[in-house]
Amino acid sequence: MPASIRSEQGCHVFTRPCRCRVCGEKLASGHTATEETPAPDTSTPGPPRIPGVMSLACLVFLRRRLYLLPIITALWIIMAFFISYGISVNSGSVKSNDFPYISYTAIEAPERCVFGQLINIGAVLLGMNVWVRYLFVKEILLKGTISEATKWQKVNIAGIILGFLSALGISMVANFQTVVQRGPHYVGAGLAFGLGLAYCLLQTRISWKLRSEKYGHQFIAIAQLVNSFALTVFLLLFAVTKIIYKIHEAKDLKMGLTDTKFTVRGVYLTSTISEWLVATSVLTFALTFTWDFRALVMETPRVNVNFDMIENIPKEPVSVDDTNMNTISAKV
Repeated sequence: MPASIRSEQGCHVFTRPCRCRVCGEKLASGHTATEETPAPDTSTPGPPRIPGVMSLACLVFLRRRLYLLPIITALWIIMAFFISYGISVNSGSVKSNDFPYISYTAIEAPERCVFGQLINIGAVLLGMNVWVRYLFVKEILLKGTISEATKWQKVNIAGIILGFLSALGISMVANFQTVVQRGPHYVGAGLAFGLGLAYCLLQTRISWKLRSEKYGHQFIAIAQLVNSFALTVFLLLFAVTKIIYKIHEAKDLKMGLTDTKFTVRGVYLTSTISEWLVATSVLTFALTFTWDFRALVMETPRVNVNFDMIENIPKEPVSVDDTNMNTISAKV
């Protein structure tokens, strides 16, 4: 909204149109520098305004288009998977007749460098989705019409913690290759997939609560429930087949064999495909935020400057007359 000052009569008047300090976009139009233009009627509430805590979103012009954030996130991470896979096949690190685990598409350079960089950006985008979702739910709870709002805000806080840890896990998986850094890699996988599932289940429960209070589209909660169920099935399938594959791999290594992926081809492909489906399910869950994010508008990021701490203007000595000195002396 344009900057305003308070006149002697007590009403707001507009002095100049404001612009975003990052992208320069006008926040409002149609008002010029005048002291006679009254403030617009704000009796009709607009979309909830998200506090300006993520200037990156403003940089990519998402301030009024937050519904694009989940779409960009999903497309970016999926693109990262397939770019890394394509580079690894082209460089010969992965055979063309193989469909490996996601991590094995980024073992050697240059694909691991590209994969790490793209996934790091994707993890930040995913964290932004988590943060905006948290603020969206918080705004609804602050409205005061939700029963047990305090309890559900604690659930909301738990959700953002799980979401941030899951995003951190995705970054760890990309930066710690499974062949050379198995420990941190598996910790990251546990955070990304395990806590990612917990986050999806928790957000599904929150969506059902909001649905019962007449907030949000009625089919969003159903879509999240179906997505969470599919994610659970894929994750269990991945865990079981991965264990079976590792058992066969250990036996083959004792016998001097190194092509376990071809000796137990069915188990191997089931395990790798299910891992890809787990990752995809996490991203499709983020896409369910698109509908609710249409109602959000991000406020412009800003800072408050204490000019007394940075100004180098010498202070003029204050003249004190005899009357004031007598008064001061009397008080002392």
